[in-house]
Amino acid sequence: MQFELIETDRLKGKKICDKHWELWLNMGSNSEVMATLGGTWNQEKARDKMKWNCEQWETYRHGLWMLFDKENEVFVGRAGIRQIILNDNKEVELAYALMPDFWGRGLAVEIGENLLSIAFDKFCYSSIVACTLMTNKRSEKVMQKIGFTFEKNIIHAKVPHVLYRYQNPNHHSIL
Repeated sequence: MQFELIETDRLKGKKICDKHWELWLNMGSNSEVMATLGGTWNQEKARDKMKWNCEQWETYRHGLWMLFDKENEVFVGRAGIRQIILNDNKEVELAYALMPDFWGRGLAVEIGENLLSIAFDKFCYSSIVACTLMTNKRSEKVMQKIGFTFEKNIIHAKVPHVLYRYQNPNHHSIL
């Protein structure tokens, strides 16, 4: 069961692959986008990150999707669900980043809600986390609009972040 193609009302998502290299590199070198994601990438760092994200698909059957406008196929950004280690715990993360031209249009909320459905309904994860730099109030607002709850402040990648969590409403743990 893989979801190589996904759709929302306005977006089409395609499983990240090598043919997206130029878009990936362009996004990773965009100073506005990367100001909230730890700084711009050189080619080597971009290749390492792309390889890691492609491996998510091989290992977990999900990962990042490259996002395109449904009407005109313009590249919008990337989003996905992926396995990460956060504060020494294995977590499933909702990740999203859009190109600046698409900020403030509700697209991150739209794709985030879609990806939560996939994470919970198709993969039965008990919870999903999302984190961002403490200074990235726009991303924090996206998390809140989707329904994430603030959990705590953390240090991630040697930088202060806020950590939010969304509990699967249909998941009941057995005590």
